[in-house]
Amino acid sequence: MLNDATQKAKLIEKNSRYQIETLFSKAEEASLILKKSFTDGDFSEVTVEEKLKKILKEDNSFFGSTLSLKKTPFSPYYYKKDSEILYSNLASNEYNYFEKEWYKIPIEQNKALWSEPYFDDGGGNVLMATYSNPLNIDNEAIAILTLDISLQSIQEMVSTIDILETGYAFMLSKEHKILAHKDESLIMQQYTDSSFEYNKMLKDDDNWIYYVPIVNTNITLVIVFPINELFASLHYLSIIYIVLATVGAILLIITMVIISRRITEPLRELTCITDEIAKGNFNKNITFPKNKDEIYKLSFAIDTMQKAIGNYIEDLKTATINQQKIDSELDIAKAIQMSMLPKKLPQNENIILCAMLKPAKAVGGDFYDFFYINSDHLCFVIADVSGKGVPAAMFMSVTMSYLRAYSCDALSASQLVIKLNNTIASNNDANMFVTLFLGILNVKSGELNYVNAGHDEPYLMSKDKKYKRIKAVGNTVVGAFEGLNYKDETMILEKNSKLFLYTDGVTEAFSKEDELFGDERLSNSLNASITCNTDETILNLQICMNSFTKDCEQSDDITILILEFGTDK
Repeated sequence: MLNDATQKAKLIEKNSRYQIETLFSKAEEASLILKKSFTDGDFSEVTVEEKLKKILKEDNSFFGSTLSLKKTPFSPYYYKKDSEILYSNLASNEYNYFEKEWYKIPIEQNKALWSEPYFDDGGGNVLMATYSNPLNIDNEAIAILTLDISLQSIQEMVSTIDILETGYAFMLSKEHKILAHKDESLIMQQYTDSSFEYNKMLKDDDNWIYYVPIVNTNITLVIVFPINELFASLHYLSIIYIVLATVGAILLIITMVIISRRITEPLRELTCITDEIAKGNFNKNITFPKNKDEIYKLSFAIDTMQKAIGNYIEDLKTATINQQKIDSELDIAKAIQMSMLPKKLPQNENIILCAMLKPAKAVGGDFYDFFYINSDHLCFVIADVSGKGVPAAMFMSVTMSYLRAYSCDALSASQLVIKLNNTIASNNDANMFVTLFLGILNVKSGELNYVNAGHDEPYLMSKDKKYKRIKAVGNTVVGAFEGLNYKDETMILEKNSKLFLYTDGVTEAFSKEDELFGDERLSNSLNASITCNTDETILNLQICMNSFTKDCEQSDDITILILEFGTDK
């Protein structure tokens, strides 16, 4: 029973550890995302209020948050109370956040830390633990960004643990202060039991106590089993076990003597045959008993099994060979498809182009292309074919071929798309279509003539150093119907402007909670990379998407193209 109680304690610890680690890791991940949003150095009161309130609204498990500057007294604190977000100024003489451990230790060590639980007198006025994350400029901490977790959430979790009838559990901090207990008057009191020892059942007066550290935290879980409840049925169960064991042993001996005389010889033969089957010989002849009893059924089953295994192995060999051929052909198709994409743009001092394509399957329907029509005009395109896999890849290669062929003498994006649409639609028995954004750029003047045919609206960063969407005029997709008239648009790209193009695989990436990555996260990621070059911008977006879609299978092809015009040298 002690072993059973120990196993139950370990299960309780495992479940509690998962809940607590989830709570702590959510705070750490949210703090990292919030920290990245301040890399632009904008610490105005409006910006800080907007970002801190947003992180508190997104997750109910967070109690409060503040950004505390090092050189200037500035620490607006936002916290929750009765479903409302309240404000408190920690940069006051009464509070003096410079002397608080949640600020001093992380700023001195310049690393993110969890504080010991404490009562935040003058701030949130609750028992809490704080995760402090330094903001650095040139490897120097200039501020501390915090996220607070109320100990009330841990108390509620502990109160749900059921142990026998009157048993209970409570939690201790690193310094052995009581964090959660059924007797709330003991919370934050010092625990002084001298028999403290981890992972072992310890007797204490009328209870058995089990201490277990929760891995990856500084928390100890203490589980109390009342002795009288734990061993209440021990005597009664012992008598039952003895009687059952005695009767069972007698019946077992009698049964073994009777049955062994009937089955020993047939079983020896079946044992030899199964040894041969284990060695790969599936053609052994079995002698069936005269009586159609269990041994006969076993013999028949083994005979059927060895024939079925033999047939299955032959079928498996054939299927394996066919699958290897298919996999080999898909690898070749993927290599051919990727080789069709341009590797780099011919040298031009006014243009920087960077692109990335990640198919959801071995081959995909997304593509991008860029090439010079003549010495002054650059044609570039990003497109998404309906569907996925091999059909979409074939349709993609045909579309790219027509696009290259028709661009030789075309300096108007609309003319090129109209001709491309009519050709594809006239030979489109599969009823597939393409969404695309095609532009023709004068690399000297910066004049951009473009058509958006049912594609996601791109982003443009110009002199105001913010990415803004380029609204489309409402052209339909390419290849659906013949004779459509596509409208083009013209703009002038300013010096140091960046054009960000993408397919819907970016915004429609799913998290494990079935949530879309969405336009807002894309816009936030782009604006967080304002000072980055094109390669770094794509890398930062990939990191943000990978963090969002962690442990989830990619659902659609992902393609990104960034064009930077008139860069400073």
